[in-house]
Amino acid sequence: MPYCPKCRFEFPAGRWLCSDCNEKLVDLLPEKRCGAVQPDDSWVVIGSVVSHIKADMARGTLDSNNIPSVILSSSFTRSGRAVDEHLPLLPVSDEGRLIMVPREFRGEAQIILETILGDDLVRPEFR
Repeated sequence: MPYCPKCRFEFPAGRWLCSDCNEKLVDLLPEKRCGAVQPDDSWVVIGSVVSHIKADMARGTLDSNNIPSVILSSSFTRSGRAVDEHLPLLPVSDEGRLIMVPREFRGEAQIILETILGDDLVRPEFR
């Protein structure tokens, strides 16, 4: 069975092109990277969401577009363990989640997340 290397969807035999991604199908998918992603100062906050369901949706969508991401609990960042003067202030509740991506994916990730999340994505306000 052929697979799309971008969205990882499996197609019936005889197909050569992904109907969603327009990518050439492959016989074997490359293995996904295992292990946790460690953001550093080259990562940026795209925004926040209140719902863990919306955070999972954002992460899954970014992953399917080959954009590395991490979701941090806003309570984790407010405790001082992951926040510094370079992170934005976000008006989120204690249950909020921050969405971070590497800086080079910022523009693409913003477009994707604004499209799927709409008003549920709270954009950062920098200090």
